[in-house]
Amino acid sequence: MKLRKLDTTARKLGPAIAAAALMAGGGQAMAAPVSLELEFTCPFPLIGNQPIRAEISADIPSQQTVGDPTPEFTVQALTVVNEDSRTGLKLVGSETIEGTATNQTLVVTPSREIDLTVPLTIPPSPIPSVPGEFTVPAEGVSPSITFNSDDAGEALITVGGLQLDMTARTANGDIAPAPIGQFTSDCTQNPGQDNVLQAIQVVEDEVETPRISVNREEIDFGNVQAGLTEEQTVSIANTGNAALGINNLSLAGTDSSAFLQTSSCTTVAPGASCDVTVTYVPSGEGSQSATLNIESSDADTPLVEVSLSGNSVLAPVPEISVTPEALDLGTVLIGETVSGQIDIANVGTESLTITGINLSDDELSEFQQTNDCTTVAPDQSCAVSVNFTAAAEGSRSAVLTILSDDPDQPEITVNLNGRGDSGASDVLELLLALEGSTFIRSSDSTLPLNGSIATVLELSSGTFEADLELEPTSGQFQIKLLFSRLKANANVEFEQAETTTGTLINGSLTANSRLYVKVPKVELKLFGLPIRVGGGADCRTIEPVNIQLASPEGSNFSPATGGDVSGEYDLPPLEKCGLLTDVLNQFLTGSGNTIDLSLTPEQ
Repeated sequence: MKLRKLDTTARKLGPAIAAAALMAGGGQAMAAPVSLELEFTCPFPLIGNQPIRAEISADIPSQQTVGDPTPEFTVQALTVVNEDSRTGLKLVGSETIEGTATNQTLVVTPSREIDLTVPLTIPPSPIPSVPGEFTVPAEGVSPSITFNSDDAGEALITVGGLQLDMTARTANGDIAPAPIGQFTSDCTQNPGQDNVLQAIQVVEDEVETPRISVNREEIDFGNVQAGLTEEQTVSIANTGNAALGINNLSLAGTDSSAFLQTSSCTTVAPGASCDVTVTYVPSGEGSQSATLNIESSDADTPLVEVSLSGNSVLAPVPEISVTPEALDLGTVLIGETVSGQIDIANVGTESLTITGINLSDDELSEFQQTNDCTTVAPDQSCAVSVNFTAAAEGSRSAVLTILSDDPDQPEITVNLNGRGDSGASDVLELLLALEGSTFIRSSDSTLPLNGSIATVLELSSGTFEADLELEPTSGQFQIKLLFSRLKANANVEFEQAETTTGTLINGSLTANSRLYVKVPKVELKLFGLPIRVGGGADCRTIEPVNIQLASPEGSNFSPATGGDVSGEYDLPPLEKCGLLTDVLNQFLTGSGNTIDLSLTPEQ
């Protein structure tokens, strides 16, 4: 560490020397050079008060762990003595100058003030005979500091005043005549300056904890022919900060012999993962199930269970699946046409042959169907397009019959419904109950959702306005606090910011909702006790959340029966949530959040 005078018109002896002793050592990793420029006023013999401007520099850590003492560092300083001071020393025959410099320095933590006074020794230094400034070295050692738990937080190293004890000597070693020979100068720091040299973050020892994360809760192998095998993979990840030991992998359950597991999982490093290969070996005919048990060194989740299931079939067979089971084409003005779609899938192991698709029932003339269905390979599908042209006012219905070579379901019927409207009334009021959930990506957590939406639908245009009311809910999240992940429970409320708007056209619903997300209460459990860590009546998103909802492609949303909607949205940052607002924002804000709702008309 070096101390260098910056103002050549005011360089005087010694005051900045001791200031450079400020915490020159200390800390562990992350030590970095810091500097501070300060002005002092020092009284000197004969010449009186003199201004001193000094630059203080040192290598000081920006972070220190509780309980780990900072190392002692040798402090070296250099100050420049100006011509006026040199002349004053020479007037009394001084040949050398020596002494000590002491700096009043404090380390201010959240719980106390630590005196860090550092004495520096100024060795005998020659005073030149030729005019001009000259330099005087000084050296000392900064004491070690050990922070305790009460000091955790920000510790500020502040620079105070200086005290100089100086001795000038003649050529024969005698002390020079007074008042230059020996003097003490108490230097004061000029007011109004930032005297913080460094801010150190004092942190607790990081608790090293393994955390297991398994990428799936269940595996369904579906239909597999007896005598053949099917493989799928389970990934085990370590999201903690210490090595995760995989203590045991085993299969349990009535049909555990129908499944095999292989892996090389033993120890998983932080941030790494390993795979378990699960093989289904079906036999006989019928469904089979078991459980993959994963035992690890995660103290919070020592056992993770993955459900396994499969269906053993004796020979390849086709298996038909039709969606939806009923198709409501909604309300249509007389003379206009609306379309819907029915999907026919083959979830079996042999090609499915569609032998016939027919329409029947009273209003047959108002419904038409077209399709491309002949032979459907396993895991493939075909589509039936259904048109409804309203010929008169009122409800209309028909039945679509699908014939195939599925041995278990050779005939499947789908009820078709529609309503003709003369246009006399263009407004339909609906009250829909909603139920579903939202996934918060930043915390990998899910919140249940319940509520209602009161809708006014304009039938001619298909546009609507609605009031959305979501009930308060709650969920569990993981908060990263310092170096630990803690489980927290959060209460969540919703406040509509604007009226929900959207369209319902040809059975396809879209909606745009804007609402504030409020977090009145967040609690975590520490040592088994609930501790409130944030929230409050004013804790909410800075701006409204914009949620775009739409019914799934290929589905049919009907005012009479309701339907499903889903969407993806961004959560803006929270504000006014207390001291831990930034912590709450880590697990409640961000992009990639999803919402899935089922809307059902209330009677």
